Amino acid sequence: MNDTLDLATPSAPRRNRLDIGLNLTVSLLVVGILAIGGVFAYQVYLDRLKAEAANPAMRVVDSIRQQVRESPNDSILRVRLGEAFGAAGKFDEAIEQFNAALKIEPEHVGAYLNLGVVAMLKDNPAAAIGYFERVVEITEKAEFRRVDERRERAFYNLGVIALEEQRFEDAVGYLKEALRIRRSMADTYYQLARAYQGLENPEGAIDNLEIALTFDPGFAEAHYFMGQLYMEVDDPINASVHFYRAAELAPDAEPPQEALASLGSASEWAARARIALAAKDIDEAVKQVLVARNLGPGDADFAELHGDILLAKGDKAAARKVYAEALKLDPGNTALQKKIDRIGD
Repeated sequence: MNDTLDLATPSAPRRNRLDIGLNLTVSLLVVGILAIGGVFAYQVYLDRLKAEAANPAMRVVDSIRQQVRESPNDSILRVRLGEAFGAAGKFDEAIEQFNAALKIEPEHVGAYLNLGVVAMLKDNPAAAIGYFERVVEITEKAEFRRVDERRERAFYNLGVIALEEQRFEDAVGYLKEALRIRRSMADTYYQLARAYQGLENPEGAIDNLEIALTFDPGFAEAHYFMGQLYMEVDDPINASVHFYRAAELAPDAEPPQEALASLGSASEWAARARIALAAKDIDEAVKQVLVARNLGPGDADFAELHGDILLAKGDKAAARKVYAEALKLDPGNTALQKKIDRIGD
């Protein structure tokens, strides 16, 4: 366990996992999050959807429909029109267009993939499985099957459906196949973590969430899930880090706030740290103060207490570093400066 805190926040380009654009093959990621992520994921999804609500989907439908009238035997246009209908929530019309595309081009992978997504959205997993398996079958013959994103999406969705049906071993297999094609998909690692949780393997779940957060540090649902897993293995220090981060990233979502409330206040953890320090139980004091700092990262008093505990432990270098962090939070604190000066270099 690290006795000090690195307060720097990693940064990386965000990929909008919850984007519903015109292409329904993107919305499969939404289905995966909503199906498995629970209430918190749904709240985050709704927040982002509101921000994107300005997209005039039906105008796009009208535009593509005119193109289809001019070229009725163009399978690509049919699929695009189906996707536009799907983005507008008109699933029956979308299905009609995808089936029309398949009459023109019987092995149109995009049409099968979109039919599978619509079947998921209409809560028909059996039909969805058939469509996604057809995608896998068709793309298996292709020269570039190991880099085919449509194949990856089919495996991903098969994994999501297996998770819904609690077929956790199958889910692991499908999701790993998806990752063989696209290794940087944070969503897939997130769902793989869910599968490992279902297999009662919290360590495997945590490992995959760490990878997901490496690719997408701002993945609020993954932070929240990570906090839950750390609580399962009795690690409130790391749990508090991830619950706090989830609450920062999704301030209007209730589950992270409730999780933080269940941990208690930062002041309560700091009080227990002082009691442990007075009893010379330094390891327990460190544990308590780290949680206090995670829950109240902007409080100089908690950082100063952390430094006091490290000094009592005999780690002057770490204590000096933490005192300096406290002084940044409270620049006018002369007592803190004196503590730093007493330690020296």
